Amino acid sequence: MRKKILWIIPARSGSKSIVDKNIKDLGGYPLLIHRFLATKDSSFTHDIWLSTDSQAYRDIATVYGLEVPFLRPEVLSADNASSNDVVLHAMQFAQERNLQYDYVGLLEPTSPFIKVTDIDAAIEELDKDLEAHGVVAVKEQRPARVFVQTEAKYLDEFCSNINDLQKVGRQNFVKEITPSGGFYICRWENFLKKHTFYANKTIAYEVDEISGLEIDEPLDWEFAEFIMERKTRYDEL
Repeated sequence: MRKKILWIIPARSGSKSIVDKNIKDLGGYPLLIHRFLATKDSSFTHDIWLSTDSQAYRDIATVYGLEVPFLRPEVLSADNASSNDVVLHAMQFAQERNLQYDYVGLLEPTSPFIKVTDIDAAIEELDKDLEAHGVVAVKEQRPARVFVQTEAKYLDEFCSNINDLQKVGRQNFVKEITPSGGFYICRWENFLKKHTFYANKTIAYEVDEISGLEIDEPLDWEFAEFIMERKTRYDEL
């Protein structure tokens, strides 16, 4: 039987680094809508809900056909509110209405370039691995940890690492990965038990550098606009 997934797009108002980032125009669409437009074409049965505290965001989302079944309570809209709690709130809302799903997924608006082919492939991997807790999008970590140290006056840790590198050679680096923010998927019952997308058996699904872009700061936004401009130009050829 084909699995069914509930996708949550979390988009509270009040961004500080980029004002109203989640609804700021990127390539002709509000940022949060990019996640919806890509994911709605998934081959897996799904519902996609926006979780927001803003009626204005809700109004914008519904224009594009994105479902907003509730407004997030104030306690889940503070700076210290966790994404896990936002997901649990949506899951509880679904259960109270006798809606049934096999998976729950989180789609951060700040990763607008994730491809639906990657989303489907990640779910396929989770489908095949019955021991897996869930699957999370990752990207290659750059720079590697050997080039990073705790902030200090002197680069003592860094210098020690660099001197060791001269004996090893960069070609022998162990590849490092980090969550990209692109998507988080978990078996429904597993999330209810552990309240997290992360467990020892969470699958790492690697995405490319563009797909792995997260928009957190103004410079990230500038880069996203550059990518979108190039992408639009190529699509028109």
